[in-house]
Amino acid sequence: MKLTHGLLFVTVLFAWSLVLFYIATNEVKMFTPTMQTVMFDEQYCLGYNFLRSQKSFREDGLEPVTLTTHGTSGIIEEIEKKSSSWDGPISFALFIDYHSKLALEYIADVHRCNTKFQEKVSVHIAFRISPYQMFCQPIQYPKPLRSCEDFIRNQKKYQREIDAPFQLYPFNIMRNLARKGAQSEIHLVMDADMITSDGFATKVKKISNKMINGRNKNALVIRRFETNEKFIPRDNVKLKAGFDNKTIFEFHHKFFFVGHRIPDIQKWFNVSGKSNKVSSWEIPYLGAQWETPVIIHRNDVYNADYFPARIRDVQSLIYKLCRANYTFNLLSHVFSVHEGVKIEDTMYSKVVSEHSRKYGRNKAFTRYVKEMDDLYPHTIKRVQKSKAMITERIPFDNFIRFHNQRKSEGEYDNDRESKEIHDVLRS
Repeated sequence: MKLTHGLLFVTVLFAWSLVLFYIATNEVKMFTPTMQTVMFDEQYCLGYNFLRSQKSFREDGLEPVTLTTHGTSGIIEEIEKKSSSWDGPISFALFIDYHSKLALEYIADVHRCNTKFQEKVSVHIAFRISPYQMFCQPIQYPKPLRSCEDFIRNQKKYQREIDAPFQLYPFNIMRNLARKGAQSEIHLVMDADMITSDGFATKVKKISNKMINGRNKNALVIRRFETNEKFIPRDNVKLKAGFDNKTIFEFHHKFFFVGHRIPDIQKWFNVSGKSNKVSSWEIPYLGAQWETPVIIHRNDVYNADYFPARIRDVQSLIYKLCRANYTFNLLSHVFSVHEGVKIEDTMYSKVVSEHSRKYGRNKAFTRYVKEMDDLYPHTIKRVQKSKAMITERIPFDNFIRFHNQRKSEGEYDNDRESKEIHDVLRS
């Protein structure tokens, strides 16, 4: 009997020592907080609020405008800058893979050690599942491994250690992830490489609360510019001076201008210069090629998440807003600027576009057209009217350049559409 009790005691002691050894060698992973992720489209795992902003921005009783944006680990530095320049909440969707897992440690340290980043930025995570993966696993929150003093002192070194994911980037899934995870109801949908004018979120807060409520079908449109200069203007006076001196240009004025041009630039400058009050006025939908940043509500429509990379991914949202009978209203005063004038696509962009065009474009377009016609059968004439308006308003040389570009890249949906454009050019 004593022998049996002795063996039992030794067995229990040995088992407990194994538990202690497991805990010690696994850095107490079993007690590390985790974030749940959910499967999306049987391809991705999505996790909301990996990091959550700490400030509400509702001291005045108004709903704040959240900058919703996205990117890989290579864009984190831009988000850090935005936490200083953007005067409202930021919702950032981060795409990672196994090779970029250090990005989670890095951005968690930024959130812990940068007060403005902690106040403003919420971070959401997406990654592609492995072959035969049946469910999404939780993501462990990184344990702080260094002091804030050490992190700030060696931040550039830690940045360089992060590998960006080398996969096709799901643009629209990431845009939607940022919007759905936002801490406010009003969203500016904009890519991270655009630099916004001073006081943007504060200036548009009142008019956004008045016009954007998820029911009245309004979208607020933002003007964009670009420059090769190192100095980026962030107020209307400096912007106008640069525009007059031809150092500041309308966005993508040398590359696919038809997709970005908004008419009546001088009217916009005049209205913005007359008073300090931000106003808006209705503008027409500018055609199926139009892609523009917009301020919309959480309950408003979302991007078509099945569109392949760099194939009408932004246009799909703007077109959908038109088909859903939204009114587009151009805001005065506020704007964004891109550092660098785009002349042509990078080789990487061309390769991605060609891959998407070859393997996903037709399927996505067919699904999208059916979806729009099923959801909004009574608004097709509105889109057709806008096509006629855009043909009249675009300068002829830009229209020819756009047509030739689309034709050479095989961008027309069918031969009939190409023939229609030819007829316009001959008329």
